[in-house]
Amino acid sequence: MGEIISLIPTVGIFITMNPGYAGRTELPENLKALFRPCAMVVPDFELICEIMLVAEGFQEARLLARKFITLYTLCKELLSKQDHYDWGLRAIKSVLVVAGSLKRSDRERPEDQVLMRALRDFNIPKIVTDDVPVFMGLIGDLFPALDVPRKRSPDFERLIRKSAIELKLQPEDNFILKVVQLEELFAVRHSVFIVGFAGTGKSQVWKTLFKTYQNQKRKPHFNDLDPKAVTNDELFGIINPATREWKDGLFSVIMRDQANMGGTGPKWIVLDGDIDPMWIESLNTVMDDNKVLTLASNERIALTKEMRLLFEISNLRTATPATVSRAGILYINPQDLG
Repeated sequence: MGEIISLIPTVGIFITMNPGYAGRTELPENLKALFRPCAMVVPDFELICEIMLVAEGFQEARLLARKFITLYTLCKELLSKQDHYDWGLRAIKSVLVVAGSLKRSDRERPEDQVLMRALRDFNIPKIVTDDVPVFMGLIGDLFPALDVPRKRSPDFERLIRKSAIELKLQPEDNFILKVVQLEELFAVRHSVFIVGFAGTGKSQVWKTLFKTYQNQKRKPHFNDLDPKAVTNDELFGIINPATREWKDGLFSVIMRDQANMGGTGPKWIVLDGDIDPMWIESLNTVMDDNKVLTLASNERIALTKEMRLLFEISNLRTATPATVSRAGILYINPQDLG
């Protein structure tokens, strides 16, 4: 803005960087010289996992943390390399949140069964068909002789079937399961990628869940847009360099409207279009735990607890690991539709 601001001595300025990523630039040398560099090391996942398990109320935290991290390490090495697979810290945290809620809802169930169910039910939605036997084999090796049934809600599944029929869709078991999995992902992540080839029913999965919410009288609301149909400035807004006037963007208007909307019904922003680091990197703070969109005008729009971001995409080839780690993933295999 051209203003001169004098800083008080207690002010500190910090820059976090990952310069190798698409959509990021190196810090200029003259600016870099004014900052003290501090390199980061990879955190101890097992220790973090153990502490989070203790925080969620698990007694056998050390043993279960070792099994958890062993499973994710083996998955990284033995499963096929897919763009949408993420076995990092955010994925670990999400499973632990699921495990904690399962433990609190079923206090009599042994802890290894609770963690095994959370690991299986949270990861299966994103695993491709060919990798499922390998993944189930690894879980069977780490949690031998455990076959815990999936936590089901017959009434909710009945409602989904009714909604699918109302939308003139065939209520196949696999399709109903995908809708249930999407609902479960929304419970623990506020950003979800629905990944699958064209014609696999990505749109119908979320539309069926939306219809189910309508039938439950929850008054849901959604806005859908194609982020690639407009420029970055038209999506997030821009300050006119000549007049210094702020011109709102499409996404910022939708997000502000939903944030100011009354009611407790679910509110979704559906982004239907392939991912490009140039626009998705701007959503990093919305997709992570900050849940805030910061605009060039210095306005900050917070995501409310009813709001969710839903990305409908064919692949994550151009997405950075930072983006993939920030969202839950529902992968729709071509075989799922029979």
